[in-house]
Amino acid sequence: MTIPSTPDFKYLFEPRSVAFVGASSNIMKSGGMFMNSLLKDNYAGTIYPVNPKEQEIMGLKCYPSLSDIGGDIDLAVLVIPAPSILSAVEECALKKVKFAIVHSAGFGETGAEGKEMERKMVETARAGGVRLIGPNCMGIFSPRGRVNTILPHVRVPQIPGGVAFVGQSGWSAEVTVQFGTIRGLRFSGVVSIGNQSDIRVEDLIEYWGNDPDTKVIATYIEGLKDAKRFVEIARKVCLRKPIIVLKGGRSELGAKSTASHTGSLAGSYDVFQAMCKQTGIIEANSLDDLIDLAVAFSCPVLPAGNRLCILADAGGTAVVSLDAGVKAGLEVPVLSADVERRVSGYLANKVPLSSNRNNPVDLVWTPIFEAPVIYSNCLEIILPEVDVCMLVAYGFLVDPQFRNILAELRNRFKKPIVVAMGNPSDQLEGIGLAASEGTPAYMMPDNAVRCIGAMVKRAEFLQKIQSPG
Repeated sequence: MTIPSTPDFKYLFEPRSVAFVGASSNIMKSGGMFMNSLLKDNYAGTIYPVNPKEQEIMGLKCYPSLSDIGGDIDLAVLVIPAPSILSAVEECALKKVKFAIVHSAGFGETGAEGKEMERKMVETARAGGVRLIGPNCMGIFSPRGRVNTILPHVRVPQIPGGVAFVGQSGWSAEVTVQFGTIRGLRFSGVVSIGNQSDIRVEDLIEYWGNDPDTKVIATYIEGLKDAKRFVEIARKVCLRKPIIVLKGGRSELGAKSTASHTGSLAGSYDVFQAMCKQTGIIEANSLDDLIDLAVAFSCPVLPAGNRLCILADAGGTAVVSLDAGVKAGLEVPVLSADVERRVSGYLANKVPLSSNRNNPVDLVWTPIFEAPVIYSNCLEIILPEVDVCMLVAYGFLVDPQFRNILAELRNRFKKPIVVAMGNPSDQLEGIGLAASEGTPAYMMPDNAVRCIGAMVKRAEFLQKIQSPG
């Protein structure tokens, strides 16, 4: 089968109409929960329930088949058993449906019979001009289109943003949407892609690479259908936008598991790491790390060099941050005598005495009502001398005035300011608010420093490819 040209993904992420084949009034069934999710999120387009046994579902007229629907259909969500999918895809083709999400499992991941069923499904879809997501997937989360089949029982704020994610696992997409939103990520689109029978990871990376609303691309990959094409696309896109990849199947046991999960061949992990280095892909070590990195690259500026200053409201966090900085290849330089003098002079009689007013700058303990002003004024003195500053603070990120000051300093000096919290369990809301506004914020200082290291490497990669010769 020839691979069709790149489709217009607007019909997937902003569909004007959605049909649910296998619709149900029971929200505990897939056909009910997915449709109910769109209704709860005030989807603005037309919803068509399809079920020959029902006349009305959730207050909407129900149709016996897709061919009985009078209007055009941009997206069909197929939530019926695998043996019935082929006939449903044939109907999609006759109806000229633009995209179909095949939620059902039981295809290529199950063995030879399932692979043949998947092949026939794709062949039928392509002959009729229908593009497929799946099978064996959870579908999409699109704030722009107000479509959420990934977390149908969870009301996630439908706030469009600059982060895109595609994962070969429903779990990876679910966690990225839910925990990523808490952490401050705002999404241009999220896709649970399953077996990649038709639309593949690289198709979406190519699309998002050209999408002006997408600034960061992240993905969970178990295996690639066309590694050569993936590398070609990734190499081009990495020149414009960061691509973060979490590779599943890195161990021998994990690689075996990918075959039964999504029918993927994991490939050599050593080859994958070499590919990342060659193309500029940023490798994540875990899904938590992927979210941390996406937060970092949501910052609108990158460090111009690797000089880090640590401004800490607790001595222990300074030690941990220094260790993490060394591991990340960062320089924590001694500040100039002039900057040290100005910082020491400013802090005199404001915070307890400390043996270290040079990098790291140990604030010991900052009076609670004066802390935001002290943090801000110290950053203003220090920022001209380093490439990036990390602040370890005990609060105040919920205060929009303080967040605005951090953003103003970042924009004025064109240098990232990264925040780690001293008491993270009390500051989840502030961490998310800061990150959503371009100030990366973390629960642990070593996570923050690792991400700063990744930002520095990304900046060095861009500088290297832009340098003549």
